[in-house]
Amino acid sequence: MKPRARPIAEELARRLRTARKEVWRTVVRTDAELATLEAHQAGAPGEDAGTLVVADVLARLDGAGRHQLDEIDAAQARLAAGTFGACEGCRKAIPLARLRAVPTARLCVVCQRASERPASA
Repeated sequence: MKPRARPIAEELARRLRTARKEVWRTVVRTDAELATLEAHQAGAPGEDAGTLVVADVLARLDGAGRHQLDEIDAAQARLAAGTFGACEGCRKAIPLARLRAVPTARLCVVCQRASERPASA
């Protein structure tokens, strides 16, 4: 690893650890809130409608949080393997500014945009 690359790798590793802690706290808090809602005694149909909506939103947030954890874990594995920062689409280096903004980025901006375009009919 180049001498200059080491501090950058350490910075990005630190950012990933911090992001993982933050997402983990959110997921744990969401799990606790879901458990509380599931333990809620059923009342009149009108009373439970709000609870059902909140439970649905929390369940979706929980899934998103778990996905974020998976992406952070994958980025940490790429960092350990020495493949972090290489675009999985074109294999070119992902710009440092993008990695700082989105440390879990797997694709450069060009490949990311291409992956988000709907397929032509």
